[in-house]
Amino acid sequence: MEHGRTVRLGTAGRIFALLFCTATFAACVSTPDGSVGPNAPGAAARDYLALAMGYFDAGDFDAARHHLENARLDNAGQAEVDHVAALLAAADGDYELAERHFHRALRFVRDDSAPRNNYGVMLYSLGRDEEAMAQFQAAAADESYGGRAHALENLGRVLLRRRSHDEALEAFAGALELNGELPLAALELSLLHRRNGNPVEARRLFREYLRIAENQRLTHGPKALLAGAEFAWQSGNRAEVEEFGSILGKLYPETAEYRVFMELTNGERC
Repeated sequence: MEHGRTVRLGTAGRIFALLFCTATFAACVSTPDGSVGPNAPGAAARDYLALAMGYFDAGDFDAARHHLENARLDNAGQAEVDHVAALLAAADGDYELAERHFHRALRFVRDDSAPRNNYGVMLYSLGRDEEAMAQFQAAAADESYGGRAHALENLGRVLLRRRSHDEALEAFAGALELNGELPLAALELSLLHRRNGNPVEARRLFREYLRIAENQRLTHGPKALLAGAEFAWQSGNRAEVEEFGSILGKLYPETAEYRVFMELTNGERC
């Protein structure tokens, strides 16, 4: 039974905000003294860790801390305890404490890429892009890591923020190759292909994004809604322009994307 969490930089349903979401640790975990064995932590400790992460995902941090303490008392692996403690500290905004826990987790289990990826997300949120990239690149290079697709997706976001568009395209494409159900990667890859003058591939990927979003019952963010309106405008589908624009205006009336949409429909942008 595997427990843990990987951090992604966002999903369409959360308007691409920073969030923590489900992933896995390696099944072979560390003991409190840093050694590694297939039976550590014990079943009860693993259950407490799973409960801690379940409550963390639900936003009940007090309950998460309670079960994390139970896991620690039941001799859970130190790396796992520090990893979860780091996520809780980061969620509380105590980034210095979170960084100490991440460093400890990585020291106990150097080849566990889940805390490495998650540490990268925190670094990204703090604007420490170079350091974040190093963590994402290391996690993405670990072929034994089940969260490689998310690490590549996160790497793509950093590269995009740094305006390294070609490298970002490569990262998002790699993420989708590993996991074809990543809405953020599909959307960003669509927009990058449009930017590069590949409208057919851009539209195909945007349709793929819509499929993923529908299957996962996600609420579109402003970037996706504006992209939908622009694609519809370019294809002459005014009904879809109105549909995307109506949702954009209802959900995100104060955003830059809605202002761009208003310019589009006033004939100032095509």
